[in-house]
Amino acid sequence: MLGRTNYTTISGMQSEPGLLSPQRVAELERLLGKHERKAKTSISLSAELLRAADLIAGTAQRSALIEQALRRHLKAILRRSRHQSDLAAIDAQAMVTNRESDDLLGLQAWPE
Repeated sequence: MLGRTNYTTISGMQSEPGLLSPQRVAELERLLGKHERKAKTSISLSAELLRAADLIAGTAQRSALIEQALRRHLKAILRRSRHQSDLAAIDAQAMVTNRESDDLLGLQAWPE
């Protein structure tokens, strides 16, 4: 397939998920719409990624940079999922739409 990137799987999680179920889309939209209190967490990052984050945001704003990047990434996944869902709906109706268009074109006649 041209234009498709083959993404690797880490611990069983695809880095670029495909079409999300309507329930997962709704839950992701709900979660991204909230701005709850911060929760302390621990994540492991490669040393060069950590240094790059510190270079851009500084150590005091590292968490804010990571949160912003993750929020943007999740919104991009949501957008791609909606786009794929829309394309699937359009494709499902394509045969009917094309047949209707062909019928209408068949009814047209050139003036004599």
